[in-house]
Amino acid sequence: MRRVERTAWNAIVRCTRAQKLSTIPLPIPVEQWIEGPLGISFGIAALGPGVLGIARPTEREILVSQALADQEARFRFTAAHELGHILLHPRITAEFRESADGDFVDRKIEREADRFAAAFLMPLPALTFEFSRITGQNSTEPNGLLSAARRADTAALQLFRTVVLPHMTRRFGVSLSAAARRFADVQLPTGEPALPWEVCAMLLPPEQVREALRRG
Repeated sequence: MRRVERTAWNAIVRCTRAQKLSTIPLPIPVEQWIEGPLGISFGIAALGPGVLGIARPTEREILVSQALADQEARFRFTAAHELGHILLHPRITAEFRESADGDFVDRKIEREADRFAAAFLMPLPALTFEFSRITGQNSTEPNGLLSAARRADTAALQLFRTVVLPHMTRRFGVSLSAAARRFADVQLPTGEPALPWEVCAMLLPPEQVREALRRG
């Protein structure tokens, strides 16, 4: 996870420096940054039944299915997922295809690309700031809320479910499941996840839990 987080952060730094930005814009302009500072061809195309995205590391090309054009959060995550393949796995294969049916060639590689997408779309400094801001607005201390949620405290889980995660989805332009999984990926100084996956699963509808488990 450290390598994934570092690679995503380096991409963020490269983009903000190239555009002389002093702060990280939210939501992350993923399409513009892929084509601009990162120098990767980006397109929307009919990719065939069940294919959501394609990454071609050698050609430095990303394609996202036009079927996702009206699903903003899924579209953005798929674009960032394919970017993850190009930056993390440039020598593994000439082409990666993300399939809606979950027919993954290598679940470890796909999970790394998912984690990259979450880290790129929800950079840790911005995530920390937004978490502190939304908890402060609700008269709650961030570390105290995380601690209570890890204990599966009912009030803490309710605050996450009704306030924290909806705020994150709006601020970062991601889905509810992506926001929840990000808290499972972030490591505390102790090495533990900010929220264990078992707790994150309590925050999501059953169908989204099944989708997350399918992806590994």
